[in-house]
Amino acid sequence: MRIVAWMTVACAACAGVAHASEPEMLGGRWLLEPGHTKPRYLFHDGDRSVDLFSYHQSDSNKDGIDEVRLRHEPGVLVIESQGWPNHPTATFPNSGNPNTIRVQSFTFRLPLEPRKAAEITRLPMGPIGLALNGVVFFNPFEQGGMNAVEGYSEVWLDSCCGHPQETGVYHYHKYPTCVKSPFADDGKRHSPVIGFAFDGFPIHGPYESEGVMARDVTGEMALDVCNGHEDASRGYHYHVTPGRFPYVIGGYRGVPDPANNRGIRRMGTGAIEDNAEGESRMEAVIAEVRPGSVSRGGRHEVTLVLDPRHATRGPIPEETPSWVQFGPYEAVAIAREGNTVTATIDVPADASLGTLLDCHVEFEAARRTRAIKKNDVLRILE
Repeated sequence: MRIVAWMTVACAACAGVAHASEPEMLGGRWLLEPGHTKPRYLFHDGDRSVDLFSYHQSDSNKDGIDEVRLRHEPGVLVIESQGWPNHPTATFPNSGNPNTIRVQSFTFRLPLEPRKAAEITRLPMGPIGLALNGVVFFNPFEQGGMNAVEGYSEVWLDSCCGHPQETGVYHYHKYPTCVKSPFADDGKRHSPVIGFAFDGFPIHGPYESEGVMARDVTGEMALDVCNGHEDASRGYHYHVTPGRFPYVIGGYRGVPDPANNRGIRRMGTGAIEDNAEGESRMEAVIAEVRPGSVSRGGRHEVTLVLDPRHATRGPIPEETPSWVQFGPYEAVAIAREGNTVTATIDVPADASLGTLLDCHVEFEAARRTRAIKKNDVLRILE
């Protein structure tokens, strides 16, 4: 049965353009649209078939290879990824993270027709899924088993909610606010797909419906322990839950392909449980951010008030920061007077709305960049 004959396809070059081509049904919710230099795979999300990946098939690191490359084999979508973020990141290494972002050579296999399992598969360490830009998701824990989002150091993650680990794999532990879907997430409808778990089920943004985040839904449609639920138009799917464990997914509700992470075979069953215990490394240098919200489609000044008394990784430099970023938005101008820093940002007209963004500040240093950070400080509104 065909899903659509005419469809609207979203991509970097053709957003909103109607195509009359005859897509090939591959299985499940996946189609292949012929006639393109690069294979264009469409995913049926609710009432529309969307090109999720073309927007991210670029060469951000200028090595002649697209960060994300797709093909299919019987029953699976094969995604090759360099794991290289196509959005601004913090400087790594820095005073909060000694690791460096490195190009990877990932090959992941997603079942075209994911199926629920009799039992939940526990999440391994390392990659558990991937965002549309090819950057991987990790579970919420750092190597020592502590909650990397809330129980650890704010500066551990940059303002795009990612960081590199020891081998240079840049990854997300929570909702990656810098991953741009082909469709803006304005909180007026069900959030679009932002990635996939290794069991093949899609991961959507935070909203279930207009003004309602999926984490706040109760009753029969409440999210399960894996952060997923099922509806008539999308079947089973996951939602990210900003500010609420497990943030991305809490376990595989479907059957994951163990080829994507050898740890899957060893993990057993059951959803993960929170662990924010241990020694916190929070450094509350950013005492205040104002205003707490700005509007779409304009230039805004945001003020940061610093309190150097809370510096635990060495003194805060007295000069103007070299870089300030709120979520995906880099400051185009930075000024400082005493302990007050003013950052000017441009917010695009199609910015995603509602979710609180993190702020990351850097000072250039001779040996290692001095970084400070504060989570959940700025919201974009209409």
